Amino acid sequence: MTPEPTPSGDAATERRPAVWPWLLIPLVALTFFYVLHTAKEAPHKTSPHAESSSESSSPSEPADAR
Repeated sequence: MTPEPTPSGDAATERRPAVWPWLLIPLVALTFFYVLHTAKEAPHKTSPHAESSSESSSPSEPADAR
């Protein structure tokens, strides 16, 4: 078995490091934290029907019931 011929020069021995992990990982992390922050700051709504049922009872009562 004879070894494969390699191209001469430093280009054959040095590999250029990948750039995409340095761009992708911070982007994913920032997106994840933004989604968590907006979910935390959003008002908690249990059910849209619960709000409408409590609001529907108020207008049926007279405003000046003294």
